[in-house]
Amino acid sequence: MFKLPLVIIYMIIAFNLTAFTLFLQLDMLIFNALIYKIIAWLLTIGAWVLAYKKRNKFITIG
Repeated sequence: MFKLPLVIIYMIIAFNLTAFTLFLQLDMLIFNALIYKIIAWLLTIGAWVLAYKKRNKFITIG
């Protein structure tokens, strides 16, 4: 029926992780430790890499 590219779902998740990481980087959240910032950046980079690798995958709806 309708083919939805998985890249849309992965990019929404990656964008939200990016926004969280930037807020963490600007010290706008409660967390201040350097290890939290490093983990957030690694998760963000991993999410964008996953979105790039899954850019040609589709799921069928309907």
